[in-house]
Amino acid sequence: MKVRRECRRQVVPVNPPLSQSRQADMACQCLYVRKHVIGGPLPEGEAAARGIEVHRILAAYINHLVKSRRSTDLGFLDCLMTGTGNLDVPQALERFRDNHAFDPDAVLGTELYISLDEKFSPVDATTFEEGDRHHAARPHAAYEGTLDLVLLPSVTEAEIHDWKSYYQIIDPNTFQSKFYPLLLMCLNPALQRVKFVLEFIRYGASRSVEYARQDVPWLKELAERERTRQHQLHEITTHGAGSLKGSPGRHCTWCPLLLNGCPVSSTNPYGQMSAEERLRFGLWLQEAEKQNTKVLKDLMVERGPVSYEDENENEYVADFVPVEKKFYPYEEAAVVLDEWLKAHPEDREVASKLTVSGLCSPLKAKKRSELAAKLGEVAEIRVGTELKIGRAKEQEVQVENGK
Repeated sequence: MKVRRECRRQVVPVNPPLSQSRQADMACQCLYVRKHVIGGPLPEGEAAARGIEVHRILAAYINHLVKSRRSTDLGFLDCLMTGTGNLDVPQALERFRDNHAFDPDAVLGTELYISLDEKFSPVDATTFEEGDRHHAARPHAAYEGTLDLVLLPSVTEAEIHDWKSYYQIIDPNTFQSKFYPLLLMCLNPALQRVKFVLEFIRYGASRSVEYARQDVPWLKELAERERTRQHQLHEITTHGAGSLKGSPGRHCTWCPLLLNGCPVSSTNPYGQMSAEERLRFGLWLQEAEKQNTKVLKDLMVERGPVSYEDENENEYVADFVPVEKKFYPYEEAAVVLDEWLKAHPEDREVASKLTVSGLCSPLKAKKRSELAAKLGEVAEIRVGTELKIGRAKEQEVQVENGK
């Protein structure tokens, strides 16, 4: 047995398969080399631990639903949540608990592992021993990914649901949102459309994007381009790490090298202040901008536009500029739209994309409570996140009032 393992290690390629996480690490050459070339244990952050626990619980829960042929089992989910040692996990899953149900017949699998070779042909993961499946380097594998949940609404359609316990809701325009549909369509040639859904479980919100079979060629080109970048990083490392670059960015927020080993620590803005210090600095900037803008406006009322030229001969101007905003009065616009739809019954898309704004304030009046209730039945709520800096009490009141 030992001899066979040693022989297999000799033919293992240097480069690990390209995955979503490794592609994210490539944002900083130093981070990638430290994690995936040099290797060795690295400290795990709280966010990573929370994400691992959330994925474990949801996989166990959905697998239980499939086995028991149920769409929900809140008692079982509560037991899983109670058994976790991470106190933030139950809070992150609170909304998920109340707004998710699953069709057992549509579930293809949870934690579905897919491995492809350089030509995007599936590599049978069962040929590797237990424990080797997620090994960084193994024969033939060039691309790999583990999909949180895959649903098959039909023979030709699939949905990939990816659980995020983020505090911010983002759009599905990441490498992962393109890479996972590619993996699935390469695994299953019968699929014609794949919908990738980011599930922000903390808020009960989601964002999705859809790809079709005709998108596969350019999705492959994207994966091949990132694979080439990965190869180049390994080639640089074989000639010494002196030319490696440290690139500050969002990845610094979870980088284990940030406080110990970052080559640009002296100039890296992510390591110069703590999160609390950043908040304090943000409050100062907020007030400074408010006061400066007020004074600037007062000066401009009488003096007119103010101009400034920097050392590079770039000119900047502050001026009061009239801006036209179009508003379509509902009563008149409804008549025009109705006439249009009668004349063009095939153009239902224009009606489906219309929304009515400006109602929130008028509907607060007591005399319109009945109208507010009726409109509430057809209202669509889209949850998003935005950065707000201010007093904690004031933000609590805004949340309670639905602002």
